Amino acid sequence: YQPMPAPAPPAEPPAAGKAPAGNAYGVDTRHLAPRRIGELSMDLYISGALGWEEYSMLAFQAELHPAFDRTIGALTGEKAAPDRPRDYIALWEERLAFEQKHNVRDRPLIERTRRVLNALNHIDAPTDMMV
Repeated sequence: YQPMPAPAPPAEPPAAGKAPAGNAYGVDTRHLAPRRIGELSMDLYISGALGWEEYSMLAFQAELHPAFDRTIGALTGEKAAPDRPRDYIALWEERLAFEQKHNVRDRPLIERTRRVLNALNHIDAPTDMMV
């Protein structure tokens, strides 16, 4: 008779902004803060996953600007929270839908937005290479 081993403790969810195993960039784009997305955008640009224009779109995080609370925040009623995680996949899906609806004639903008979203989606679903 062999006793059964004790069950493994439940897997803990990744810490804020940490990626599941196998993620090349080490981030979870569905739970990432604006401060960290700025860093990630540079990584994506350097690796060639994003071009300069897409990098610029993703890297700009208004909440990192010191005057956010007095400008955009005053208009929206929200305070800057550059360390509060957001779902960047959902945010860029919304942005793409907005551009497709309101900027139909600006195909380059729509395509740049789509490339940013695709890059973010590929981070969460890395390619599994078998040798």
